[in-house]
Amino acid sequence: MTDWQATSDTATSILALTQNGLDGFTALSGATNHIGTVFGGRLIAQALAVAVRTVEVLPVSSLHAYFLAPGLDNLPLEYRVTRLRDSRRFANRQVTAFQDGQAIFTLICEFHAPEQSFSHQSAVMPSVPPPEQVAPVQQFVRDREADLDVAAIRNFSSALPVELRPVAPEAYFMQRNAQPERAFWFRQPSAAAIEDPRLHQCLLAFASDYWLAGVAAVPHVFPTNSREFLISSLDHAVWFHRPLRCDEWLLHHTLSPSASDGLGLSLGQIFDREGRLLASTAQECLLRRLDTPSTM
Repeated sequence: MTDWQATSDTATSILALTQNGLDGFTALSGATNHIGTVFGGRLIAQALAVAVRTVEVLPVSSLHAYFLAPGLDNLPLEYRVTRLRDSRRFANRQVTAFQDGQAIFTLICEFHAPEQSFSHQSAVMPSVPPPEQVAPVQQFVRDREADLDVAAIRNFSSALPVELRPVAPEAYFMQRNAQPERAFWFRQPSAAAIEDPRLHQCLLAFASDYWLAGVAAVPHVFPTNSREFLISSLDHAVWFHRPLRCDEWLLHHTLSPSASDGLGLSLGQIFDREGRLLASTAQECLLRRLDTPSTM
Protein backbone atom coordinates (compact mmCIF):
# COMPACT_ATOMS: atom_id res chain seq x y z
CA MET A 1 0.00 0.00 0.00
CA THR A 2 1.29 3.46 -0.85
CA ASP A 3 3.02 5.43 1.90
CA TRP A 4 1.03 8.18 3.56
CA GLN A 5 1.97 11.76 2.67
CA ALA A 6 3.03 13.91 5.64
CA THR A 7 2.99 17.72 5.91
CA SER A 8 4.94 20.33 7.82
CA ASP A 9 1.92 20.74 10.14
CA THR A 10 3.21 18.33 12.75
CA ALA A 11 1.68 17.75 16.17
CA THR A 12 4.43 19.84 17.73
CA SER A 13 3.97 22.78 15.34
CA ILE A 14 0.17 22.75 15.70
CA LEU A 15 0.46 23.03 19.48
CA ALA A 16 3.29 25.61 19.47
CA LEU A 17 2.22 28.59 21.61
CA THR A 18 3.96 31.72 22.86
CA GLN A 19 2.74 33.01 26.21
CA ASN A 20 2.21 36.76 26.64
CA GLY A 21 1.45 37.59 30.25
CA LEU A 22 -0.66 35.40 32.53
CA ASP A 23 -3.57 34.55 30.21
CA GLY A 24 -2.52 35.64 26.72
CA PHE A 25 -0.99 33.44 24.02
CA THR A 26 -0.11 33.72 20.33
CA ALA A 27 0.27 31.04 17.65
CA LEU A 28 0.71 30.68 13.91
CA SER A 29 -2.30 30.06 11.68
CA GLY A 30 -0.74 27.24 9.62
CA ALA A 31 -2.03 25.84 6.35
CA THR A 32 -5.48 26.88 5.11
CA ASN A 33 -8.47 24.65 4.47
CA HIS A 34 -10.35 24.12 1.18
CA ILE A 35 -11.91 27.59 1.26
CA GLY A 36 -8.65 29.40 2.00
CA THR A 37 -9.23 30.13 5.70
CA VAL A 38 -7.60 28.82 8.87
CA PHE A 39 -8.52 25.16 9.45
CA GLY A 40 -11.12 24.98 12.21
CA GLY A 41 -9.43 22.03 13.88
CA ARG A 42 -6.32 24.14 14.41
CA LEU A 43 -8.32 26.80 16.24
CA ILE A 44 -9.96 24.15 18.41
CA ALA A 45 -6.69 22.39 19.22
CA GLN A 46 -4.76 25.57 19.97
CA ALA A 47 -7.52 27.09 22.10
CA LEU A 48 -7.76 23.86 24.08
CA ALA A 49 -3.97 23.74 24.48
CA VAL A 50 -4.09 27.32 25.77
CA ALA A 51 -6.69 26.28 28.38
CA VAL A 52 -4.54 23.27 29.35
CA ARG A 53 -1.66 25.66 30.05
CA THR A 54 -3.79 27.36 32.74
CA VAL A 55 -5.06 24.20 34.51
CA GLU A 56 -2.80 21.88 36.46
CA VAL A 57 -3.16 18.10 36.14
CA LEU A 58 -6.89 17.79 35.40
CA PRO A 59 -7.78 16.15 32.06
CA VAL A 60 -10.29 17.72 29.66
CA SER A 61 -13.81 16.28 29.84
CA SER A 62 -15.56 18.37 27.15
CA LEU A 63 -15.37 21.38 24.86
CA HIS A 64 -17.91 23.51 23.00
CA ALA A 65 -16.74 25.98 20.36
CA TYR A 66 -18.16 28.51 17.89
CA PHE A 67 -16.57 29.79 14.69
CA LEU A 68 -17.39 33.51 14.55
CA ALA A 69 -15.49 34.76 11.48
CA PRO A 70 -13.05 33.33 8.91
CA GLY A 71 -9.44 33.10 10.11
CA LEU A 72 -6.76 34.57 7.82
CA ASP A 73 -3.47 32.78 7.20
CA ASN A 74 -1.41 35.99 6.97
CA LEU A 75 -2.08 37.07 10.56
CA PRO A 76 -1.07 35.47 13.87
CA LEU A 77 -3.72 34.08 16.18
CA GLU A 78 -4.08 35.78 19.56
CA TYR A 79 -5.74 33.75 22.32
CA ARG A 80 -7.13 35.19 25.55
CA VAL A 81 -8.22 33.05 28.49
CA THR A 82 -11.02 33.72 30.97
CA ARG A 83 -10.84 31.59 34.12
CA LEU A 84 -14.44 30.68 34.92
CA ARG A 85 -14.03 28.11 37.70
CA ASP A 86 -11.35 26.36 39.73
CA SER A 87 -12.45 23.80 42.31
CA ARG A 88 -11.05 20.59 43.72
CA ARG A 89 -12.37 18.40 40.91
CA PHE A 90 -13.48 20.83 38.21
CA ALA A 91 -12.10 23.73 36.20
CA ASN A 92 -13.71 25.72 33.38
CA ARG A 93 -12.07 28.03 30.88
CA GLN A 94 -13.23 30.24 28.04
CA VAL A 95 -10.68 30.92 25.29
CA THR A 96 -11.29 33.44 22.50
CA ALA A 97 -9.12 33.78 19.39
CA PHE A 98 -8.57 37.21 17.83
CA GLN A 99 -7.04 38.48 14.60
CA ASP A 100 -6.44 42.19 14.13
CA GLY A 101 -8.61 42.90 17.17
CA GLN A 102 -11.63 40.90 15.93
CA ALA A 103 -12.91 37.80 17.71
CA ILE A 104 -12.99 34.95 15.19
CA PHE A 105 -13.49 31.92 17.46
CA THR A 106 -14.48 31.10 21.03
CA LEU A 107 -14.31 27.90 23.07
CA ILE A 108 -15.53 26.88 26.51
CA CYS A 109 -14.05 23.73 28.00
CA GLU A 110 -14.35 21.75 31.21
CA PHE A 111 -11.71 19.81 33.12
CA HIS A 112 -12.62 17.06 35.58
CA ALA A 113 -10.57 14.86 37.89
CA PRO A 114 -11.38 11.17 37.27
CA GLU A 115 -13.18 9.49 40.16
CA GLN A 116 -14.54 6.05 41.06
CA SER A 117 -18.15 5.87 39.84
CA PHE A 118 -20.49 4.15 37.39
CA SER A 119 -19.16 2.88 34.07
CA HIS A 120 -20.83 1.54 30.93
CA GLN A 121 -20.61 1.68 27.14
CA SER A 122 -23.65 0.99 24.99
CA ALA A 123 -22.07 2.34 21.78
CA VAL A 124 -20.92 -0.41 19.41
CA MET A 125 -18.17 0.18 16.89
CA PRO A 126 -19.36 -0.67 13.36
CA SER A 127 -17.89 -3.73 11.70
CA VAL A 128 -15.24 -2.37 9.32
CA PRO A 129 -11.97 -3.65 7.84
CA PRO A 130 -8.84 -2.84 9.86
CA PRO A 131 -6.87 0.21 8.74
CA GLU A 132 -4.16 -1.94 7.15
CA GLN A 133 -6.76 -3.11 4.63
CA VAL A 134 -8.07 0.39 3.82
CA ALA A 135 -6.31 2.71 1.34
CA PRO A 136 -5.22 6.24 2.31
CA VAL A 137 -7.55 8.82 0.83
CA GLN A 138 -4.79 10.13 -1.47
CA GLN A 139 -4.26 6.67 -2.96
CA PHE A 140 -7.99 6.19 -3.57
CA VAL A 141 -8.22 9.56 -5.33
CA ARG A 142 -5.18 8.84 -7.46
CA ASP A 143 -6.38 5.34 -8.43
CA ARG A 144 -9.89 6.55 -9.36
CA GLU A 145 -8.95 9.97 -10.74
CA ALA A 146 -10.64 9.41 -14.10
CA ASP A 147 -13.99 8.78 -12.37
CA LEU A 148 -13.93 11.50 -9.72
CA ASP A 149 -15.24 15.02 -9.43
CA VAL A 150 -12.53 17.64 -9.97
CA ALA A 151 -13.15 18.94 -6.43
CA ALA A 152 -12.26 15.52 -5.01
CA ILE A 153 -8.95 15.50 -6.87
CA ARG A 154 -8.12 19.06 -5.83
CA ASN A 155 -9.07 18.67 -2.16
CA PHE A 156 -7.98 15.13 -1.33
CA SER A 157 -4.94 14.25 -3.43
CA SER A 158 -2.41 16.33 -1.48
CA ALA A 159 -0.73 15.74 1.87
CA LEU A 160 -2.62 16.22 5.15
CA PRO A 161 -1.49 16.58 8.78
CA VAL A 162 -3.72 13.60 9.65
CA GLU A 163 -3.64 10.25 7.87
CA LEU A 164 -7.17 9.45 6.68
CA ARG A 165 -8.33 6.04 5.45
CA PRO A 166 -12.03 6.17 4.45
CA VAL A 167 -14.08 2.97 4.70
CA ALA A 168 -16.13 2.29 1.53
CA PRO A 169 -15.25 5.66 -0.06
CA GLU A 170 -17.20 4.89 -3.26
CA ALA A 171 -20.42 5.54 -1.32
CA TYR A 172 -19.72 9.28 -1.12
CA PHE A 173 -16.94 9.92 -3.63
CA MET A 174 -18.79 8.33 -6.55
CA GLN A 175 -22.42 7.85 -5.47
CA ARG A 176 -25.15 9.64 -3.53
CA ASN A 177 -25.70 7.36 -0.57
CA ALA A 178 -29.23 7.73 0.82
CA GLN A 179 -27.89 7.17 4.32
CA PRO A 180 -25.96 10.20 5.70
CA GLU A 181 -23.27 8.06 7.29
CA ARG A 182 -19.55 7.40 6.81
CA ALA A 183 -16.64 5.98 8.77
CA PHE A 184 -12.90 6.43 8.44
CA TRP A 185 -9.73 5.46 10.22
CA PHE A 186 -7.36 8.24 11.18
CA ARG A 187 -4.15 8.83 13.09
CA GLN A 188 -1.51 11.52 13.42
CA PRO A 189 1.89 9.81 13.23
CA SER A 190 3.78 12.93 14.38
CA ALA A 191 1.87 12.71 17.68
CA ALA A 192 4.22 9.89 18.70
CA ALA A 193 6.60 12.63 19.87
CA ILE A 194 3.99 13.93 22.36
CA GLU A 195 3.85 12.36 25.83
CA ASP A 196 1.36 14.57 27.71
CA PRO A 197 -2.05 12.80 27.56
CA ARG A 198 -3.85 16.16 27.70
CA LEU A 199 -2.05 17.29 24.55
CA HIS A 200 -3.29 14.12 22.87
CA GLN A 201 -6.78 15.34 23.75
CA CYS A 202 -5.92 18.61 21.97
CA LEU A 203 -4.71 16.67 18.93
CA LEU A 204 -7.88 14.57 18.90
CA ALA A 205 -9.83 17.84 18.89
CA PHE A 206 -7.75 18.92 15.87
CA ALA A 207 -8.40 15.67 13.98
CA SER A 208 -12.09 15.56 14.92
CA ASP A 209 -12.78 18.50 12.58
CA TYR A 210 -11.82 16.40 9.55
CA TRP A 211 -14.77 14.94 7.65
CA LEU A 212 -17.35 15.44 10.39
CA ALA A 213 -19.44 18.23 8.87
CA GLY A 214 -19.42 16.71 5.39
CA VAL A 215 -21.53 13.70 6.34
CA ALA A 216 -24.55 16.03 6.40
CA ALA A 217 -24.11 16.59 2.65
CA VAL A 218 -23.63 12.93 1.68
CA PRO A 219 -27.22 12.27 0.41
CA HIS A 220 -27.30 15.53 -1.59
CA VAL A 221 -23.98 16.56 -3.16
CA PHE A 222 -20.36 15.52 -3.16
CA PRO A 223 -19.40 16.47 0.42
CA THR A 224 -16.57 18.95 -0.12
CA ASN A 225 -16.20 22.58 -1.07
CA SER A 226 -16.37 23.33 -4.78
CA ARG A 227 -17.47 26.11 -7.12
CA GLU A 228 -21.05 24.88 -6.75
CA PHE A 229 -21.18 24.05 -3.04
CA LEU A 230 -20.04 25.59 0.25
CA ILE A 231 -19.76 23.70 3.52
CA SER A 232 -18.50 25.60 6.56
CA SER A 233 -18.39 24.68 10.24
CA LEU A 234 -20.41 26.85 12.62
CA ASP A 235 -19.83 25.12 15.94
CA HIS A 236 -18.05 22.05 17.30
CA ALA A 237 -18.28 19.93 20.44
CA VAL A 238 -16.25 17.04 21.82
CA TRP A 239 -16.83 14.90 24.90
CA PHE A 240 -13.80 12.90 26.05
CA HIS A 241 -14.71 9.56 27.63
CA ARG A 242 -11.44 7.63 27.99
CA PRO A 243 -7.67 8.18 27.65
CA LEU A 244 -6.31 8.05 24.10
CA ARG A 245 -3.29 8.51 21.86
CA CYS A 246 -3.55 10.18 18.46
CA ASP A 247 -0.57 8.37 16.94
CA GLU A 248 -2.61 5.15 17.16
CA TRP A 249 -5.36 4.19 14.71
CA LEU A 250 -8.80 5.51 15.66
CA LEU A 251 -12.14 5.07 13.89
CA HIS A 252 -14.49 8.05 13.52
CA HIS A 253 -18.03 6.85 12.74
CA THR A 254 -20.15 9.82 11.65
CA LEU A 255 -23.80 10.33 10.76
CA SER A 256 -26.22 13.18 10.21
CA PRO A 257 -29.67 13.00 11.83
CA SER A 258 -30.95 16.17 10.13
CA ALA A 259 -30.31 18.89 7.56
CA SER A 260 -32.68 21.77 6.81
CA ASP A 261 -32.81 25.53 6.19
CA GLY A 262 -29.19 25.65 5.06
CA LEU A 263 -27.85 23.91 8.18
CA GLY A 264 -26.70 20.35 8.76
CA LEU A 265 -26.08 18.51 12.03
CA SER A 266 -23.36 15.87 12.21
CA LEU A 267 -22.65 13.48 15.09
CA GLY A 268 -19.65 11.22 15.58
CA GLN A 269 -18.24 8.49 17.79
CA ILE A 270 -14.50 7.85 17.98
CA PHE A 271 -13.37 4.30 18.82
CA ASP A 272 -10.00 2.64 19.28
CA ARG A 273 -9.17 -0.62 17.53
CA GLU A 274 -10.56 -2.62 20.46
CA GLY A 275 -13.95 -0.92 20.15
CA ARG A 276 -13.66 1.32 23.21
CA LEU A 277 -15.56 4.59 22.81
CA LEU A 278 -12.95 7.30 23.40
CA ALA A 279 -14.88 10.45 22.46
CA SER A 280 -18.17 11.72 21.05
CA THR A 281 -18.40 14.63 18.60
CA ALA A 282 -21.05 16.99 17.26
CA GLN A 283 -20.95 19.79 14.72
CA GLU A 284 -23.40 22.10 12.97
CA CYS A 285 -22.41 23.35 9.55
CA LEU A 286 -23.59 25.67 6.83
CA LEU A 287 -24.68 23.82 3.66
CA ARG A 288 -25.12 26.19 0.76
CA ARG A 289 -25.43 25.91 -3.01
CA LEU A 290 -23.37 28.76 -4.37
CA ASP A 291 -26.08 29.93 -6.75
CA THR A 292 -28.06 30.84 -3.61
CA PRO A 293 -27.86 34.53 -2.56
CA SER A 294 -25.91 35.02 0.66
CA THR A 295 -25.30 37.82 3.13
CA MET A 296 -22.85 35.84 5.30
